[in-house]
This record gives sequence, C-alpha cells and structure tokens, in this order.
Amino acid sequence: AAPTRQHHFLNSRVFDALLDIVLLSRLVRAQPWDEPSLAFLNGEQQALVSDHALGRVAARRGLPDVRTFEVSRHRLADRIEAAIGAAWADLGLGAAESVALRLVVDPGTSRLPDHDGIPIEGGDRRYEAAARLCGHDPVTLGWYAGAAAGGPVRRRLALVGNAVLEAACATAQYVDDPLATEAQMSEERRVATSNAVLAERAHELGLVAHGDADDRRSVADEVQALVGAVALDGGTRAGLDVAASVLGRTFAPGPVDLLR
Repeated sequence: AAPTRQHHFLNSRVFDALLDIVLLSRLVRAQPWDEPSLAFLNGEQQALVSDHALGRVAARRGLPDVRTFEVSRHRLADRIEAAIGAAWADLGLGAAESVALRLVVDPGTSRLPDHDGIPIEGGDRRYEAAARLCGHDPVTLGWYAGAAAGGPVRRRLALVGNAVLEAACATAQYVDDPLATEAQMSEERRVATSNAVLAERAHELGLVAHGDADDRRSVADEVQALVGAVALDGGTRAGLDVAASVLGRTFAPGPVDLLR
C-alpha cells in the first residue's frame, strides 16, 4: 500500500538513519581505528546510500513494479527505506536491520576488509559511568575506553552515534505529533541535536575532559561517541534507548517498538 505523507516522512528520517547506523557500524571496522582521515567513511557512505545508489539497488531488486508515476532514482530510493520500515513495523528492529544488511550493506561492503577489533582496553572510565547513567550496563569496555581516548577512535564512534541520535530524535517527533510538517520536524531536530544541547548533556554526564570544556563541537562529539559506543557494544536497540535518554525523552516500552 502507498504510504501516507506522515509514514513517508517517518521512513525518510527514521529508516534512513537506521540504514546509516547499520552501514557505519560496518564501515568503522573496515579501517584501523587509529586512521586519522574520515574521507574513506564519508565517501563510502555517500556511494552506498545516496538516492542514486539506493535507486540502483531498488531497480536491481525489482522494488517496485512502478506504474503510477515516472520512475526516478529518488522515488526508487524511497522504496528501499520503505522496505526497511515495513520490516520494522511487521517483525521489529532486528528484521529491519537484516533487510538493510541484505539489500544494501552486505553487497556494498563485501569487498572491504573487516578488522572487527575493539579500539583499546583499559584507561579512562568516564564513558562507562555515563552509559550506566543513561541506563546501559557496559559489556565490552574497550568501546568506552576508545571513546574516552579521543582522536580518530572517538570521531568514528561519533559518526555512528550521530546516526543513532537522528533515528531516536525522528522517532520521538513522530510519537509526539505524527501530523507535524517536515519543516517543523527538521527545525526541532536541528535544535534538539545541536552542539549546544549535546555539550550541555556532556557536562551533565561527566564526559568533559578539562581541555575540551570550551569547545562545544568537541564536547558534543563526546556525547555522540558515547551513543556510538553503546550501539556497538549492546546493539542498535541499546543505542536508541541511550540516545533517547540523552535527548531527555522516555518511551514505553521503547523507541524501537513504535511501529509494532
């Protein structure tokens, strides 16, 4: 069935962000953690999830047999996001992640190496404590130690965390007001995930190192890296729940159950 305007918008925000989460969680393992440049990650992300890239996937997979409108890469890309959304609505988050992997991520990254290592062990415990404050009990401590170490590791974890925050924020907006316009939602999301707001949360969670205190961008990165570390440690569900906590939102039973 054709999606309503509200469901189309939810697809374009929540499910696009979910695809980014799944893809970036794979891409950050394709290079050594201490690689200083993010050019590879940004380039691969654009190459695999742009409208043109998703349009090619949709056409190759036969999604859909389009007869009611002029075919365009943008409209076909929407169908990939809709397929992810349908899986989420029908069977839950795990099924949606599987669809994202099968349609886009696995075929697009099969040629890439997989280092699949944990950044570092031991060290600063700030991130472990912050994760617990947000409701997640850390399992593999190296993710949090890597985030606390800063540098390339933190920047990579922050990329994952930013996608998780986007998905959590878009879901919260839809829960609050499914009839809100795209412009309203975009502005609200921009404010809710701004450097100023995230920097304030970083201070509240005890994440700020002394040298970073006056740099809102780097302080915001700390919160994004926390969310990214949780997502890689406990999975996307855990990341979304911690992101909701960071954003000051509560969901019952949880943000990923919105469409079930």
